[in-house]
Amino acid sequence: MGERWEALGAAGDNRESVPVVPGDIVHLEGECSSGTWVINAQCGYLVLYPDLLLSGTTISNSIRCMRRAVLSERFRGSESGSRQMLIGTILHDIFQQSVTNNLTQEKVQELANKIVYGQKYLKEMYHLNLKQAQIMQEVEEYLPSFFKWAEDFMHNPANQNKMQLKLSNGGKTEDVSSKIEIVDILDIEENIWSPRFGLKGKIDVTARVKIHCQSGVQSRIMPLELKSGKESNSIEHRSQVILYTLLNLERRVDPEAGFLLYLKTGTMYPVSGARMDRRELMKLRNHVAFYLTHSTYKSDVGRQKSQLAALPPVIDDSQACKHCSQMHNCFLYSRAVEQKMAGVAFPPAMVPVIDRETQHLKPSHLEYFSLWYLMLTLELQSGEHKKGYKNIWMIPALEREKAGDCVGNMIRVDEVHEISEGQYLHFFQRRNGAIPGTNLLVGDRVVVSGEEKGLLGLATGYVREVSATKVSCLLGRNLSNLSENTIFRLDHGEGDVGSGIPFENLSKLMKDSPVSERLRNLIIDFQKPHFIQHLSSVLPPKAKETVANILKGLNKPQKQAMKQVLLSKDYTLIVGMPGTGKTTTICALVRILSACGFSVLLTSFTHTAVDNVLLKLAKFKVGFLRLGRAQKVHPDIQKYTEEEICRSRSIKSVTDLEEVYNSQPVVATSCMGVNHPIFVQKQFDFCIVDEASQISQLICLGPLFCSKRFVLVGDHQQLPPLVLNAEARDLGMSESLFKRLEQNQNAVVQLTVQYRMNSKIMSLSNMLVYEGKLECGSEKVSNATVNLPNLKKLKLDLGDASKTWLKEVLDPDTPVCFLNTEKVPAPEHAEKGGISNVTEAKIVLFLTSLFIKAGCKPSDIGIISPYRHQLKTITDLMAKWKESRVEVNTVDKYQGRDKSIIIVSFVRNSIDENTQAVTPFVLFFAVSEAGRAVKDPTAVERANLLNMAKLSIKGLIESALSFGRTLDSDYPPLQQFFVVMEHCLKHGLKVRKSFLSYNKTIWGPLELVEKLYPEAEEIAASVRDLPGLKTPLGRARAWLRLALMQKKMADYLRCLIIQRDLLSEFYEYHALMMEEEGAVIVGLLVGLNVIDANLCVKGEDLDSQVGVIDFSVYLKSDDDIGGKERNVQIAAILDQKNYVEELNRQLNSTVSSLHARVDSLEKSNTKLIEELAIAKNNIIKLQEENHQLRSENTLILMKTQHHLEATKVDVEAELQTYKHSRQGLDEMYTEARRQLREEAQLRQDMENELVVQVSMKHEIELAMKLLEKDIHEKQDTLIGLRQQLDEVKAINMEMYQKLQVSEDAMKEKNEIISRLEDKTNQINATMKQLEQRLQQAEKAQMDAEAEDEKLKQEYVNKSESLQNEFSQKEKQLLQLETDLKIEKEWRQTLEDDLQKEKEIVSHLRTETQEIVNLKKEFLKLQEKNKQLKSVCEDQEAALQELASKLSE
Repeated sequence: MGERWEALGAAGDNRESVPVVPGDIVHLEGECSSGTWVINAQCGYLVLYPDLLLSGTTISNSIRCMRRAVLSERFRGSESGSRQMLIGTILHDIFQQSVTNNLTQEKVQELANKIVYGQKYLKEMYHLNLKQAQIMQEVEEYLPSFFKWAEDFMHNPANQNKMQLKLSNGGKTEDVSSKIEIVDILDIEENIWSPRFGLKGKIDVTARVKIHCQSGVQSRIMPLELKSGKESNSIEHRSQVILYTLLNLERRVDPEAGFLLYLKTGTMYPVSGARMDRRELMKLRNHVAFYLTHSTYKSDVGRQKSQLAALPPVIDDSQACKHCSQMHNCFLYSRAVEQKMAGVAFPPAMVPVIDRETQHLKPSHLEYFSLWYLMLTLELQSGEHKKGYKNIWMIPALEREKAGDCVGNMIRVDEVHEISEGQYLHFFQRRNGAIPGTNLLVGDRVVVSGEEKGLLGLATGYVREVSATKVSCLLGRNLSNLSENTIFRLDHGEGDVGSGIPFENLSKLMKDSPVSERLRNLIIDFQKPHFIQHLSSVLPPKAKETVANILKGLNKPQKQAMKQVLLSKDYTLIVGMPGTGKTTTICALVRILSACGFSVLLTSFTHTAVDNVLLKLAKFKVGFLRLGRAQKVHPDIQKYTEEEICRSRSIKSVTDLEEVYNSQPVVATSCMGVNHPIFVQKQFDFCIVDEASQISQLICLGPLFCSKRFVLVGDHQQLPPLVLNAEARDLGMSESLFKRLEQNQNAVVQLTVQYRMNSKIMSLSNMLVYEGKLECGSEKVSNATVNLPNLKKLKLDLGDASKTWLKEVLDPDTPVCFLNTEKVPAPEHAEKGGISNVTEAKIVLFLTSLFIKAGCKPSDIGIISPYRHQLKTITDLMAKWKESRVEVNTVDKYQGRDKSIIIVSFVRNSIDENTQAVTPFVLFFAVSEAGRAVKDPTAVERANLLNMAKLSIKGLIESALSFGRTLDSDYPPLQQFFVVMEHCLKHGLKVRKSFLSYNKTIWGPLELVEKLYPEAEEIAASVRDLPGLKTPLGRARAWLRLALMQKKMADYLRCLIIQRDLLSEFYEYHALMMEEEGAVIVGLLVGLNVIDANLCVKGEDLDSQVGVIDFSVYLKSDDDIGGKERNVQIAAILDQKNYVEELNRQLNSTVSSLHARVDSLEKSNTKLIEELAIAKNNIIKLQEENHQLRSENTLILMKTQHHLEATKVDVEAELQTYKHSRQGLDEMYTEARRQLREEAQLRQDMENELVVQVSMKHEIELAMKLLEKDIHEKQDTLIGLRQQLDEVKAINMEMYQKLQVSEDAMKEKNEIISRLEDKTNQINATMKQLEQRLQQAEKAQMDAEAEDEKLKQEYVNKSESLQNEFSQKEKQLLQLETDLKIEKEWRQTLEDDLQKEKEIVSHLRTETQEIVNLKKEFLKLQEKNKQLKSVCEDQEAALQELASKLSE
């Protein structure tokens, strides 16, 4: 018997043997008398954290080094395979099948050949670079020992070999000499989970054994452990057998002993499971469990932050450490974590070894390791609390069924089919009734257990099919040997699958290898990525045409992304905003890289995202290899999986498998699948990671080790990485690698043209998140509405019963509609399975049915909810309605998917104030009545902000008057006022390009005030001099506070409102400051002049304040409504305002003191004017170059016009020549006229191009004016330039290099132009040849007509003599027919020649068009060269001015 307890304390004498602290969970195994448990050397066990199941291998490893055992549980991938381990696994397989089926020696030999030369172990052989013949040679050395053992213990009852066994007999334990006979093999690789002892394991062979001794014959079921290595009978090997005897207690009586068999010699040792041995091993198990559970602790200092705890001590054995698989991780943890701890000591001999093994790491690398190890540990602890295998034995099946995580009361039906080696298909059916709604989906991992005691974790596998009555699963073990009456339960396999991968990636990042060092420099040290200068050096000549064809189908941002990736040496980030064709971009990128001969690794966190790209690639006939389990892969992609290819081709050799791996340049898998053997042998040119912004940094790192360059595609504004632990989230675990590297803007490309949403839907995310960068791909997309062909009929059917909100919902012109279910009511319902809202689910179902009736296809409707339990509720309602075509899924599953109608169920509707968090941005789209749609979002935003400003200002004035003294920074209404003002000033703000980057802050327009209102210079200077402010937003907040204290805020902002032409540089046309609402708010601000405020700007953290409006302060009470007294108070306030304004006017005398500063500014302006003159000279030079280009353009146009006129003359001559011909030639002339019109159109296009050149001149003149304006702005940025001098120099050097590159490109283009002129000369020669051929054709036509006339004359002469010579007439008639036939053939030949000439003319026109395109490209390069020159000159001017300032 046993019970679980929470430890309140630990006895002093047992503390050394049992490391237990208050709060630990313990399981007491033994006897209890009067509430007292007795556990000592003779009876009972104490099991620490029994729900943490540890394997026998882990515990046996802890005998010599506890530290290795703990680390091996964290870094599971470090126990990499070896040649000996693979041979041992194969020998286990051969032995187990041989003894199970009782095979003869010949059959065993056949089995060995079948296993070695089969598919089962091919991947491991490929991984280790081994040949099957080598493996077979070693395996054959073991087979004689197999036969010898079988002969001694299985096939020979008369065997006299005896062993010493300690067995109980009549309550006493005796050490007796016994003869062993193995009667039957009950199971192989029996999987046993024991929460009773906190153990788990797979027993190699479970056998029924007869023990012949003096007292008689005993029959017992005993474990048999197989070892393929050296025969040592070591303590580690014996400990595993002892632990397996403990595991047997879960399912059967105590075997008291087991056997240890060495396959190389055939020697079998008996191992007794003595009480003392078991007790000592359980102590070791408790120590390992303690270190794993207490891997962090809360610090006593500060805010109780978690810190990493020390691992078990390092052993003083350098020779043992030398061959330890965990050596790297052990030394790394010591250097990064434990050397900073005061109480941790290391063996003196190991200190230099640790330092030597980690000397390649910088302090920043060690800090990164310790931080991420801490965050991963915290996250692992949260995951173990919220999910895990322990729920299988802690929660009954019926209760887990309600949560949708389990299906119980199942029996096995039908036969078990072996699909492949080690994969068995099982069918389970509910014993009574239908299967309840469940979260088990096809492809999910499941754990199959028996509902009776002791049958936990029988097998694991994957769901293959789910129906109303049956569930089929592909399991790793054959369960047909269990009783037919066994009742099973199928649990969702949450567990810790893949939990070791981030730890292993972290370890790999810290290794001393070139790949790891490069990634450390890029990711930890933020080394800037490098790029190739010329695209021509990347693109092979053969691939240019293919690449050009692919680029034709892409928009400008997508083409820029392609170019950036091809030029990258390190990495590129592609920001895929919603609907911008992220999947299309990845598909095009893979096609281009494949065409250029690069190998590509395509990955993502989810299988769905990988398959979405592959489905597009398959349409373009791009070859690829899909890795991963077929159950997780899309059905249309399964034929490309490794599993299906090997099965279809019958791959049975390592060479054939290697050919499969190398056959395709594109390999696709999930980020968790990078432990595949292919990645050990193969390095890819590019790695593309989709959904990179949703993947944790260390998960994303996995595939990057396998590539030379990588591309991260994502959008951190959408779903971030999922982090369960709040402390880990605060430490930065939710920061994806995409977001971390996004600070290198030169590696970022943004996809901004979207094709999914119409303009109104797009405006929601565009305004809230993307700062107005999103744009519709076309007018069609912008104005798209849902097609509901039966809507009119539906409205007639609904009649007057339909409400206004329902009409709004069904209106196709209302693309965004919010339904407020608060008044329905529709309360949420929370239970163990999650949160759901049945009323809301019914509304969703009702709306779905209406849309289907209106003519929308069910497959075009998507239903989304953030809660899985709500999805289950909606799915159940759909099933009752018998509609399965409507897709119902979570938000993350809909990433990158397109539907005509999306219905979102937000579920939450509670009276708890903490449940509903409404931000000001949501207010812009909130709805007061159910179904009222927002028509003009920007107008509603302005109205809401105006109302909020009115409430804030009014509330501040009233509360300040009642307060009766000077206001300070902590006054809540005053804080709320500044928050509201910040939102008002931010509305419609443009993204501006500063000198070094892009920004979007309200400091820009506020900084403009000092130019319009000289009195504002003082507070602007004060704000700039504040030492604690680092951001423009912080300066803007300080400015507002100082303006309020000066009582000048209304005057300052009024200057801005008046100068709306200047404001247009900072705000969109629909912004609040550009509309009437801004003027109203400025008028309201006048009332604040009666308020006295004393604000300490220095002490406030203005950079990091979060501006959230608290609407509760504006809720009215009944006592606050109306009253004449308030009007009187407001009138008094206005009087005081006029008095204060009069006082302020007297302060204008201080202006004279500012004249000195104005003089210095005028001197600076003089220098800037000189620079402007230099810039004007440069512009004149550029205009001369432009004029030269235009003259060249004119020459080309004249030549083209000459050719057109010549062609026109030729066509007219051709028409004149053949106008009397037959009807077929008339059609040819019509075609010629059409071509003439096209040539005329081409001439018109050339003339239009000249017009564009003229407009470019005007644009240059406009740029000159803008340059003058920009010079004034640069005067204000000089202070910032002093701090950024080094960076400007670097940028200047880069600009100079780019200028050199541009000049080289100009030279190349000049060479191209010369070649084009040669080509033009060739075209002229060809045209002359065509003219000669036309003349020959005309001469041939005249000869034909003359000959025809001659034939007619002969015919007349012969007809006059017909009366006399009738017989000669027939001969002449035959001759005429023959001649006529020849004439027709000759005419046909002429027509063919003419057709060929027309094709030649068409080819020449194509070449002419190419010349025009090349010319356009040349003009673009010239324009880019001008821009680069202009930027470079600006930078040089700024540097010269800065140098002069610094010298002064």
